[in-house]
Amino acid sequence: MAKTEIKVGFGDQVKAVSVELPKGEAKPWDADAQLEVVGKPIPRRDGALKVSGRAKYTYDVNLPGMLYAAVVRSPLPAAKVVSVDTSAAEKIAGVKAVVQVAEKGDAVLFAGQDVAAVVAERPEQAWQAARAVKVEYEQRRFVTRLAFAATPDAPLVHRGAVEERRTEGHVTEGGGGDAQGNKRPLRPMKKGDVSKGLKGATVHEAVYETQVQTHSALETHGIVARWDDDEHLTVWASTQSIFSVRDELAEVFDLKPTNVRVHTDYLGGGFGAKFGASAPGSRLGTIAARLAKQTGAPVKLMCDRHEEQVCTGNRPDSIQTVKVAGKGTALTAIEVQSIGTAGIGTGAGVGRNAFAVYTKCPNILVDSSDVFTNAGPGTAMRAPGHPQGAFAFELALDELATKLGVDPIELRLANDEHPVRLWQFEEGAKRFDWKAKRAESKRLREGKARIRRGCGVAASIWGDFGRPKAAVVTCSVLRDGSVEIRNGVQDIGTGIPTVLAQIGAEVFTRPLDTIIVRYGDSELGSSVGSGGSQTTSSVTPAVRNACEDAKEKFIEHVAELLGAKPADVSWANDGTLSAGGASITFAQACKKIPGESITATADRPATYGNHPMPFLGAPMPQIAGVQFAEVEVDTWTGVVRAKHVLAMHDCGRVMNRLTCTSQVNGGVILGTSYALMEQRVMDHDVGRMLNPNLESYKICGAADTPEIEVVLTDVYTGANNTGAAGIGEPSTIPTAAALACAVFDALGEPVRRLPMTPSRVLAALGAVPAPKGLG
Repeated sequence: MAKTEIKVGFGDQVKAVSVELPKGEAKPWDADAQLEVVGKPIPRRDGALKVSGRAKYTYDVNLPGMLYAAVVRSPLPAAKVVSVDTSAAEKIAGVKAVVQVAEKGDAVLFAGQDVAAVVAERPEQAWQAARAVKVEYEQRRFVTRLAFAATPDAPLVHRGAVEERRTEGHVTEGGGGDAQGNKRPLRPMKKGDVSKGLKGATVHEAVYETQVQTHSALETHGIVARWDDDEHLTVWASTQSIFSVRDELAEVFDLKPTNVRVHTDYLGGGFGAKFGASAPGSRLGTIAARLAKQTGAPVKLMCDRHEEQVCTGNRPDSIQTVKVAGKGTALTAIEVQSIGTAGIGTGAGVGRNAFAVYTKCPNILVDSSDVFTNAGPGTAMRAPGHPQGAFAFELALDELATKLGVDPIELRLANDEHPVRLWQFEEGAKRFDWKAKRAESKRLREGKARIRRGCGVAASIWGDFGRPKAAVVTCSVLRDGSVEIRNGVQDIGTGIPTVLAQIGAEVFTRPLDTIIVRYGDSELGSSVGSGGSQTTSSVTPAVRNACEDAKEKFIEHVAELLGAKPADVSWANDGTLSAGGASITFAQACKKIPGESITATADRPATYGNHPMPFLGAPMPQIAGVQFAEVEVDTWTGVVRAKHVLAMHDCGRVMNRLTCTSQVNGGVILGTSYALMEQRVMDHDVGRMLNPNLESYKICGAADTPEIEVVLTDVYTGANNTGAAGIGEPSTIPTAAALACAVFDALGEPVRRLPMTPSRVLAALGAVPAPKGLG
């Protein structure tokens, strides 16, 4: 390893440090690097294709002779399969095959579980055949209420050990203890002694609840499977992880991974649910491939909206008892006791907000448990656990601030140690006009105005989870003067191909339109799944290394043409290369390339820096964020409107300010929808979801979206050669929390349950009885 001096930090807080770079690693673009293309607001390359309808998604794939599959799902939340009769379905016109997924004696654990599947010439024939499959069940007791499921009297959901399901969307560590009944303890987070921190301090304690939120991607889960021969399978998948699809199908069908080819040209949303060939609650990928093999024809299987809402994953709910104590502006103790349900799955933790943001607090305990219920399994959803935890803890912090008689920002500044987040709190308060707005909300509150306004603030925490060696990138300088970058990464709608082109244009000082990016195909080189905000920080350093290596080889080629040494070749911004009085243009040198191209392949080494603050002591930077929110509340109707959100975020060095801002906008909208609208509603008498659609499952629309102001701060972390970090998760973590704090400011009373519906707002004001909770 070679030692290199780089400049790290942000704003006026920059310092020189010495880092050991792995062999072959390009010097990081640090605070001194002056870049011409990277960081600029470049429109995404596929924008025109998407708005014109020319972009083709998995749903749009149509192959010659393609058949259509449908899945028979259990209507019962808990049962044993007694028999499956497919004879009537097999006689329906156009039906080519019917297969059982559940065998006699198998247990059904939620309403929506796979039981059988059919494939036919037309979708309507497949649906008709699915309805004709007759299944006899032996019904069992079930439980869908979180609080009751956690008690010893509840019927047992799982009758054996439960394996934790983790995907590339779960980037933080998992683990937990053995289940006691339906309750499975998760790994606790602890420091100091909470009981000591409570003594002599002002204490606030309350219970906070969050709901189950579904991913609700516009494009549902789906796959098209085609067997090219007995040993080769090609699929088109709506996925966030091309290579997890490949590896799952290879394992199930005993194939070499290289014999499974996966395409994802465009993806209509994922948010954490689309990893692997199948969905968390349905084996749809293996079903499609199995039916394709059985019929000898390509098979398409797309979930309908009901299936998407019921069996493809969700964000778990939570009941959190939060206890927080302080003296003056110093936090002395934090304790969170939480239970949540991911249905029949795992992963109902509440993130790291309470434990890792306000690190000056010496005594902290966060203790969480999964509680199994007979409902569709949860899975990773944009910042797993963190929005739930942020809502409860940040609102509790504001309630404590009221008891202490201090400003909520002063309390946060006194207990946070991250220099970027401290700056975001202070600078954001100025931009947001915090003091004046809080004074106005106080005036309206004390005057008992009908329409009130309130302001809140909340923090975000995430890590730079860029993965070493996972992305292998090839860069080729072609004879026509173009530069081609190849990697099998999928674009989930965030614009990663545009960012990769910017890296190539920066390294070669070439026009952006001469950089070709090939992606979305497993044959283009291994890559990471798009989860945990790891794509940009995993792939861009590998792209830069490949481009720098190809550029070095190209300079050697030019040196030979000019009769000079490579070290003597100078590269002008206009593409002219000179040495010893002779010169040649880039285009001319390309035409003289021996063969078809000059090519280099590279990957990304392990993270080697974590400035200005590590993520929980790990060898990676901690990503900081703060959001300020302003709401308007009608105290007669209980309607809350989000008016303005100021989002202060860092994601290392910003690669593309336009696409990055777009991601933050999306995170804020998702958080607003979570705070005010979205909620899975279960009928606890029959154990089924009542709103598995986009009509009664309410999602934030244009009229519900606040004015969003985004401030991105370049932070030079020294973590990798591009300095990139992720932004997808951090941008949605604090939104609901900030909105809840703003509602508390407007009303003077907290709304401790999400979503903050009119009935809950009115209940907080004492105007109507409180709605029932998750018990």
